[in-house]
This record gives sequence, structure tokens and C-alpha cells, in this order.
Amino acid sequence: MVTSSRSFDVVVIGAGPAGGYLAGKVAAAGYEVALVEEHREIGEPIQCGGLVTPRVFEYVHCKETIIGSVHGAELYSPSGRKLVIDGHQTEAVVVQRAMFDRAIATDAVRKGAHTFLGAQAQAARREDGGVEVILDQDGAPKTLRCKLLVGCDGVRSNVAKWFNILRPKKIIPGFEVEMTGVQGDPGYVKLFIGNEIAPGFFGWIIPSGDTARVGLCLGEGNAFAYLERMLLRPEVRQYTKGAQPILYIAGGIPLGFPKRTYADNVLVVGDAACQTKAVSGGGIFTALTCSDLAADAAIDALEAGDYSARMLHRYHRAWTKSIGKELRKDLAIHESFAKLNDEHFEELFDIFDSPDMLELIEKKGDIDFPSKVGWALLREDPRLLKYVGKALRAMIAKNVGL
Repeated sequence: MVTSSRSFDVVVIGAGPAGGYLAGKVAAAGYEVALVEEHREIGEPIQCGGLVTPRVFEYVHCKETIIGSVHGAELYSPSGRKLVIDGHQTEAVVVQRAMFDRAIATDAVRKGAHTFLGAQAQAARREDGGVEVILDQDGAPKTLRCKLLVGCDGVRSNVAKWFNILRPKKIIPGFEVEMTGVQGDPGYVKLFIGNEIAPGFFGWIIPSGDTARVGLCLGEGNAFAYLERMLLRPEVRQYTKGAQPILYIAGGIPLGFPKRTYADNVLVVGDAACQTKAVSGGGIFTALTCSDLAADAAIDALEAGDYSARMLHRYHRAWTKSIGKELRKDLAIHESFAKLNDEHFEELFDIFDSPDMLELIEKKGDIDFPSKVGWALLREDPRLLKYVGKALRAMIAKNVGL
């Protein structure tokens, strides 16, 4: 029987991949961990396309959730021109996202974590050297006390808000529909570029086993309205004609590089810390990478009995020096991309549509580290400099020497 007040070493708010993984790693080290999820079922509602690289399975062991694999991409310009990139081997896999999240949380429970489902965190405050978290679970108030509070509570993180940690500078809206009856080679993701389709980002079709996920994100505006228009375009309808929707998914991508992702007794991880890839919108690999580093910092703090911001700063320093370098480059690439018009996109298709450039993309392309192929492409064809902004030019001067 869960009592109205309990004490833990660590309370994790949010049972997505980052929260589930961190809870499991800290629990496995012998500490009492609470994993709090506002929904009654972990993994619901789905808010992600579920496309990940095999690298995520270096952190989590749930390959049984894979429902498809992708070896290439078909890109469509604003005019409908097609460009095919084939990696000739598995570049990414599609996971059944709800099952993926539940598998990670199940592993955390096996390692000793305690779950609180259908429990909404309503407030948190520092109390007697720790943190007191107030929950509402099925209308009943509960209090959890802990030494460390970890916010893995998404784009609009309450934990970040409560402890004055920087919120995203911008949240890019997205909308996706899972459909049955979508046509096309399931080995290719389809990407649709153009300011009439998805200004500031792009649209996609991601094969996912017996279904496909069709969606887009955009710099601003009504994502659902743009998706409805995208579905009417001929380059999209060749795949979706006759297909039927079975699930709608809404979400957002947080953009902005935080100055800190910690406070006394508090860490934030994943979307709550803007640890998403601005180029692709993906965040599972980066969230798991940062969650691993956050778990190490939490364990070190627990061992030392020191939960100060000075102690927890080592987490922020670790992730910004590792995956954070790539995220900063991704943001600069995104900002340059978002300023391009449709004429620019057509010119870029002209540049990329050559055997040498396609071979370079196929050889060096990596959706977790897109800047790597970016630098290589600039060396191959400096005409690309025309399309980059100030922030990216500064990085190019440092990394490429052009």
C-alpha cells in the first residue's frame, strides 16, 4: 500500500526513455528511486515518430520493439523533384514507441525502481536540504521527499520552471498521423522540403511495419493545417492515396541551448533540457546519452552526500562537452536551413544531384551527427557557403578552414 508520504534518494518525473533509463541505472547502484508518470500507461500518448539509430541499443536492451529498418531516404524538392540517397545498409530502425518506453521502464522496475503511474507532479520545493514533491494520484495527494529531483518531463518541463532553469527559446510545433495502406519501399524514409509544405522544417513518411507515420514540423503556424495540405500534394499522394488514419500524434521540438541544466538538488534531462537534434527533431539517442551522464552525476552526488549546484554542474559540463558540441552545430545548421526559400532549395538539389556528392552523403551521412557530413560536403563543394548563416560560418571557419 502506497502511503501519503514517502522518502527516496531520487525522484524522477517523466517515464520516457530518459527517465526510465536514469531510474534504472541509479536503482541498480543500490539507491531508492521513484519513477513518476502522469499518464496511467507508460508510452502513451505517443509523441514521436520512433525512428532511431542502432546506437540507442548500446544503452537499452529492447530490440524486440523494432518494427522496421531503413537504409536510405527519398527527398523531394519544393517542385517535386526526387533525390534518392541509399546507405546500402541499415542506417536507422523504427521502434514501436509505446512498447519501447515500457520496456525501458520495466527494466528500471526490475532493478528496483518504484513507479507511480497516473500521478501528476503539481509542485516541488526545497525542504530540509532535499526536495519535497507534491503529487496528485487519482485525486489523492501524495508527498515524495528526495535528495535529488530529476526532471525528464518534456518540452514544457515543470521541474525546469519550478527551479528557474532556462526554458526553450522556441518550440517548433509538429503533427503526425499513423496510417495504414501507405505505399512505397519500406526501406526508405520519404522527406518533403519546401516553404509551402513545412516552412522552417520538413515533412516525412516513416515506414513503421504494417503502417507508416506521415507528419511534419514547421517553424511556426498550425501544423495540422499544413499536414492536411501536404497530404494533397502529388508527391505525397503517390504513397498515401487510399491510406486511412488510425492515430494522430501532436508534439513539439524544443530549441535553444541552455546555460545550465541543474540547480541545487535538481537535474533536467532530455526535452526538458532542450537536448534534441535541431536538424532532424530526433531526441531519443541524445536523451539517453545525457541520461547516462546524469545518472553518473546523481550517483556521485549520492555517494558524496553533496547535492549542491556546484556538485551537479559536472553533469552539465559532461553533456555539453560531449553530445552538446553536436547539438550546437545542429542548431546552427537548422537556423541556416530555416532562412532558405524554395529557390535556394532547388539550387541545393542541383548541387547534391551529382554522383560524387551522393556518394559522399551515403558514405558519411549519420542522423545522430549530421554536422560530419555537412563539413565533408562543404569541402567537396564550397558553393554551399552561400546558404549558411553567420553562426554556421563561424563554425566552418573553425572546423573546416574554408
